[in-house]
Amino acid sequence: MRRSSLGLFLFLGCGSACGSGDDLGGMLSVDSDEYGAWTMSPTTCVSGEHRQFFGVDLTERGDGGSGVRIVDDPVDGYSLAMNIPDHDLALVVTAAGECEMFDVHVERGNVRVNNIWAIQGHAVVECRAPGLEIVADLQFSGCT
Repeated sequence: MRRSSLGLFLFLGCGSACGSGDDLGGMLSVDSDEYGAWTMSPTTCVSGEHRQFFGVDLTERGDGGSGVRIVDDPVDGYSLAMNIPDHDLALVVTAAGECEMFDVHVERGNVRVNNIWAIQGHAVVECRAPGLEIVADLQFSGCT
């Protein structure tokens, strides 16, 4: 009896401290005269460390190819690259662009899993140009 209680305690204790999963919220909405309109609510988040960049890849499970990559480049600063569904193209928005709102922040969390740091942050972006509107309000943490 004592062993099974200890095992259950260790299992329950690990649930909150051992990487319980991604914490994601928000939505990305793109309306383009050239490529159409689409939205994405992320359900998966992967640290960019897997692909040698500081940031995250956010995707929606079961979606047909939309996703967003948020990068913090030491030279160029923050950028968002949004996959265009059914195309082998991406729209890229940077802080240097003429967006009404560009509030993006990415930072390392305090957890490492298999030598990959968990990433957390947010992206609040509003960009409007003739024939194009991009609105993002995304929050993420625990991305490994």
